[in-house]
Amino acid sequence: MSHLVEHMAQLAGQRDPAALDSCFVDLFAELLAPLRLRVLRSHAAEQRKWYVTRHHGQFDQLAPDEPLAAEEEPLLLHCITLSEPVLLPVCAQQGSIRTLVPLTGDSDEIAVVEITTSTVISKELLRTVNAIQRFSMHLHALLDENERDSLTRLLNRKSFDETFVRAALNLDAGSTSAAEGMERRRQGTEGGHWLGVIDIDHFKRVNDVHGHLIGDEVLILVAQLMKSTFRASDRLYRFGGEEFVVLLRCSDAQGAEAAFERFRDKVEKTPFPRVEHLTVSIGFTAIDACDTPGSAFERADQSVYHAKENGRNLALSYETLTACGLLQAKNQDGGVEFF
Repeated sequence: MSHLVEHMAQLAGQRDPAALDSCFVDLFAELLAPLRLRVLRSHAAEQRKWYVTRHHGQFDQLAPDEPLAAEEEPLLLHCITLSEPVLLPVCAQQGSIRTLVPLTGDSDEIAVVEITTSTVISKELLRTVNAIQRFSMHLHALLDENERDSLTRLLNRKSFDETFVRAALNLDAGSTSAAEGMERRRQGTEGGHWLGVIDIDHFKRVNDVHGHLIGDEVLILVAQLMKSTFRASDRLYRFGGEEFVVLLRCSDAQGAEAAFERFRDKVEKTPFPRVEHLTVSIGFTAIDACDTPGSAFERADQSVYHAKENGRNLALSYETLTACGLLQAKNQDGGVEFF
């Protein structure tokens, strides 16, 4: 019982969805000793594609950034609709039993934990699972209210620092320590992270000409485009006004550039209400283990400024700009801390 209380206390102190998922995996793994389990998340903007964000045990060809098979979707949505654990029919060939437990309600971002056991979970343990599930619902609702931008429903700045540190230390894939994350980064066995700053071009003109209601519609549509373009493993923020931030997980610089360029192109080709044509300027930079949120943000922001000074509607890498001599590289401990 003391271990359960410790887990619940740890859960209550988390502010980042990735860290929450890791805590729930640890809790259910200790409580149920399952063959395997995994947390699946989905964004409404991605037509309910489901992605594995955390796992315990062995899965065949587990690929966190690849969506789950479409035939699994009705079962997961049924679990969310019921708001209670669902025992799936036993498959004789597999010789195991799956239980789905909803972690969140039916909102923009939903999550389910899939637990595979060799026997049916006992009634006593199932009551405990039910209590944990209700706690999860309340916790996610509180975080959703406190840490999301009220207009766009993207994350706000409150949880950014913790998520950034996990990305910098490469803890975002379920690492148990900073040393483990640093070692994976040194060996190149995990993909890196990039910080991108997105700024809507001529947004003040939109507000001045069309009014703030149309300006708000533009912000909401840009946020929706972000949700439908970036992946479930990427963290999307609105920092205020027309400024957005992305913490992107990607295997290399070329992949990061392609992701930001894909979003820039999608915005340019999307018709906006009353405004019709809209563009964004994007600056992005690789996150290093020694980075602070302020130093990485400053580099990405420099790239945005360069984009705006050179025609706007561009997605520019800080590393590429400095390598070409278009920007002067700064020391990571130089400048004023942003946060």
